[in-house]
Amino acid sequence: MTMLNIEQVENGWILSRREQTEENKWVTVKELILDETEYEGIRSLLMAVNDFFGKNYDKYGSNNLKISFDGLGSKVE
Repeated sequence: MTMLNIEQVENGWILSRREQTEENKWVTVKELILDETEYEGIRSLLMAVNDFFGKNYDKYGSNNLKISFDGLGSKVE
């Protein structure tokens, strides 16, 4: 089973995951995602989650995930 834990902290998020070492021991790996600006921080967090689950960016691919906040919203009824 694959599991990723996300904890919100004062300056961003901490991503925690378990990884198996070459010696077959399990260790907890933590990564800090800084909330640098209102939108770039959440974008970085979502991209890290995407990378964790193996959906990496392909420079020439046609199915890359794009996360942006540059479009206009629309009213939902």
